[in-house]
Amino acid sequence: MLRVRRARAADLPALGRLYAELHLDDYRDLKPSPARLRKAFRALVRDLDHHILVAERDGEIVGTLHLLIFRHLGHGLRPAAIVENVVVSGAHRSQGIGETMLGEAARIARANRCYKLALTTNVARKRAHRFYERLGWRRTHYGYSLGLD
Repeated sequence: MLRVRRARAADLPALGRLYAELHLDDYRDLKPSPARLRKAFRALVRDLDHHILVAERDGEIVGTLHLLIFRHLGHGLRPAAIVENVVVSGAHRSQGIGETMLGEAARIARANRCYKLALTTNVARKRAHRFYERLGWRRTHYGYSLGLD
């Protein structure tokens, strides 16, 4: 049975493996020490606007995403939500895990009265684009990024 829940400190080794599967070259090169990872995790989970979710099946962490609720002065003071770092383990893809995690992210965003839930994905990740579009997500904006290193 699949369960989506908030991540716990004990999940950090599994989260590290999932982030490595995301093929983030910078993660491999700049992989934080376990102590730094624990410290960053503790800070994030204390902030109630950060939701690091994991998908757990039969005791194994098979997916994760990070949901951020951010508050601002526009849109009638309604917050927005952004999804980052969506990863499902390669051995568990195409089993509804990503869809279930994104559904939970949408539920949390609605519960926080967010006016939108957004995500970005690399322009080259065509399979991911098809996945999001199949779930009802639509391309509505152009996204730009500025490397700061």
